[in-house]
Amino acid sequence: MDSSAITYATSKDWVDIMKNRSKVRMHELIERLGLRAKWSSNKRGKTNFESALVRELVQDMGDIVATLPKEADDLMKCLSEENSLKLEVDAMMEKHGGRIWGRVGDREHLITANEPGVEEGVYPRDLYFENEVDKQLIHKLLHWWIGLKACNVILARERLDRERKKKEENRKARAEAEFNRQNATGEGSTPASFVALAPNSVFQAETASRGSPMSSTAMLTPPEPGGSPTAGSREGLGFTSVNGGVPNENGNLRPQTQNEQQPQKIVEGVWEKLVARDGSSPQQLNSSWAAANSSSAQPADSKLAVQQQIAQAKVDKQISVEVAKLVASFRSDDAAFEEVPQQNASIPYRGLDYDSLRALRSLIYNEECSVQWDEETLLNRLEKAWREGVRADYDKMVENIPVFIARERAVLTWIELRRHLAALDRADRRWNSEGQSAPEIERRIQQHKTLMGATQTIMVNFEDIGQGFGLGYGLVVDRDELLRQAFVVLAGEKFAVEMLWKPIEFTRVVSWLGESVEPFRKTEEEEGRGTLWYVG
Repeated sequence: MDSSAITYATSKDWVDIMKNRSKVRMHELIERLGLRAKWSSNKRGKTNFESALVRELVQDMGDIVATLPKEADDLMKCLSEENSLKLEVDAMMEKHGGRIWGRVGDREHLITANEPGVEEGVYPRDLYFENEVDKQLIHKLLHWWIGLKACNVILARERLDRERKKKEENRKARAEAEFNRQNATGEGSTPASFVALAPNSVFQAETASRGSPMSSTAMLTPPEPGGSPTAGSREGLGFTSVNGGVPNENGNLRPQTQNEQQPQKIVEGVWEKLVARDGSSPQQLNSSWAAANSSSAQPADSKLAVQQQIAQAKVDKQISVEVAKLVASFRSDDAAFEEVPQQNASIPYRGLDYDSLRALRSLIYNEECSVQWDEETLLNRLEKAWREGVRADYDKMVENIPVFIARERAVLTWIELRRHLAALDRADRRWNSEGQSAPEIERRIQQHKTLMGATQTIMVNFEDIGQGFGLGYGLVVDRDELLRQAFVVLAGEKFAVEMLWKPIEFTRVVSWLGESVEPFRKTEEEEGRGTLWYVG
């Protein structure tokens, strides 16, 4: 693109851009305008401007792009019309022209003609807004820039759609392959990676608002101060079923007769009875529980899948026991003793130690704690307790496998969320103390992309909580309640009864994180990624 021959883009130019055939590059347009920017080594990806004047210009251009058609054919037709965007570009020139390209004033935000690092012929002379020829050139280049940004939005969206479609096809292919493999080996008809979620109090038709997230120093702290009141007698709060019923053989609740005195396990009782919030009465809980069960009835195939998984797990354990016995019978009499695994090798989970428990409650409820604790060390300890302790309690796990998996996903995702928030805070402090050299800026850009990618991964994992094979559509999962229940499990039965476990701000924090990554996602779409960098 020769400066002396620059014209407004034609219909063919826009078609070439949309077909990825154009040689026009975004950084070349920016340099032809004389704007000073911070680039990566290959001048691809996100463009950073240090000047507030230039950033304001780019912001106004983004507002114009947002008003343009979002379909390729409509956009090309709009951009190809005579005098397209003339009024918009005229308004931008009037607002920003003299401030950015004027002779009078600071011009540090502009490069100089033939400056080192700029391709020869791209910026052969300095532009001045007072020069009519330069003014017309600036008008044409701004029109090109706006059009390229609009095209890149569509191209990036189409690329993301292709990636999502490919991922979905791969996911379905893996599920089908797993399904066929299990059928061929007689392992049941449901892939192990997909688990149907049983009806539970955390699956509600509507999730109540929980307010805004707290400050970064106590982001997961609930609005009211945390306390640890002692629960009532173990014949009451800890053991009573929510709706006065007990589970029958198929897992559904049935009324409990006066002659039946079947005790409910401590943790199960707390999970259900402590679901009361904001002064809700037990009667209100009963009605909401009944409504949830009636509106979220588990499909028959989902129940069958869960039963098959439980049965298969028992068969696998029995086979391993028999094989171990057989191998042991082959050993000579003088061989070292080898312990044969027992069929019921479930290890009861004893709960967290007291210091770890107090540190956990200090982290999530901002309670006073006399124990000195480090967040990263605490998170590692919690993760290890769940993976090696809670999971080892096989008998407890198989009581309700789908709900166990949902709670596990909630607590492990929360742990990664806390680690990610700490990483964001460390990066922010580090960037504020660094200089403005080109290598430092490029390193910050790459680190920012990595952190934003991790943010998006956490958001995907958050959405997966409570999702599984056989789950009905339109069912809202209360992930805050799932996390609260997971903490009760992690604490152990003793502390589950003795302490009050209130809701955790989980959903709101992830929503806030999503809002913070949205500008990055939009910028990536506008600037283009991968091969799209060559056309903008």
